[in-house]
Amino acid sequence: MYFIHLPRKCTIRIYTISGRLVQTLEHESTIDDGQEAWNLVSRDGMDIAFGIYAYQVEAAGIGTFVDKFAVMK
Repeated sequence: MYFIHLPRKCTIRIYTISGRLVQTLEHESTIDDGQEAWNLVSRDGMDIAFGIYAYQVEAAGIGTFVDKFAVMK
């Protein structure tokens, strides 16, 4: 899975719909419209379950963006 249209430097936090932190990704690139790949593995090293997840992109000086996505079989 790819997060796209990212600012040069940001933090992506992925949560279960109940609010448990699943993974944190640090993005840093040399372009303004970057992308970051995620292998759908939790911070515990386990494959994530199918379902709905929320994510937050936070960039200093720019702000915070929150949205959700679904992982389906």
